[in-house]
Amino acid sequence: MREALRKSFPKSFGVFSPTGFVVMVFDSDSDAERARQSLVDNGFSEDDATRYTGNEVIEEFEKSAAHASDPIQIGQDVAKVEQYLALARERCGFLIVHAPEEEAARSAVEIVHNLGLKFAEKYNRLTIEELE
Repeated sequence: MREALRKSFPKSFGVFSPTGFVVMVFDSDSDAERARQSLVDNGFSEDDATRYTGNEVIEEFEKSAAHASDPIQIGQDVAKVEQYLALARERCGFLIVHAPEEEAARSAVEIVHNLGLKFAEKYNRLTIEELE
């Protein structure tokens, strides 16, 4: 079994920009891994479901914060980044699931909703949609 762990988040021009992805936050890192495996077992590819530990989330966003005054960072949602950082410090686990189509996004949430899912948000081109 290959564990999908990447060191950097989806970005556009250096800014966290997971358009076409669902960001899922779980009670723990182990819950996030169980959810990732459940997604793979239910038809998502290994490359579609990537788990990030709380420490990786902190590392990524602290790098981003170091460049907060750069003009290109203006597009980044500072409140959202702060929310993710707070959850990472609480040792929550994260999954970023490539699901550009509405049906795939909803299916992903349905598959993992009983595995410690705190919330899920789909990043569309101009909006962030909360999924239940």
